Amino acid sequence: MQKKFSRLTAIVIFGLVNIITLPIDVKAQDSNVKCRKAVANAKNRLQEIPNILIKEVYTKEISDSDAPIGRPTEYIFYLTPPIRNGRKVETGINSLANSPQLMRNLSQDIINKCSSVSLVSFGTTEAPGCGISFGLMHDGTVKQFDYVDPSDARPLKWGETTCT
Repeated sequence: MQKKFSRLTAIVIFGLVNIITLPIDVKAQDSNVKCRKAVANAKNRLQEIPNILIKEVYTKEISDSDAPIGRPTEYIFYLTPPIRNGRKVETGINSLANSPQLMRNLSQDIINKCSSVSLVSFGTTEAPGCGISFGLMHDGTVKQFDYVDPSDARPLKWGETTCT
């Protein structure tokens, strides 16, 4: 009798532990799916712009100590123009650079759906180290980072960027 009671107790405890942890796992998987979809959507939207090729999309750990806590990741879209008749066709890159609202919307979607991301950057092979960045500010908004002249000999604050 006591052996059956012990088995029943073990089964009930095991079941409760699994039930209690299930929502956390499901939520984590759900947010991961939402994040991947947001990044895939951004890639699709960028590919719809004529004369833009996505050379690479990658993440990088943010080293800025002023970055939002718990969001140590930057997504980088590294873009390049196509080459036609031996010449680079930069109209797509220029079009994107003149569309801050599109970049902001894509960035905001990724930041909202990727719980570890606080920064999204759009860089090009034409100006490596000099991209356009949008980040999560401490008030919860997403805004384009301000450009600071590299000759300013001061540390950058969160919300500022420069060309390296």
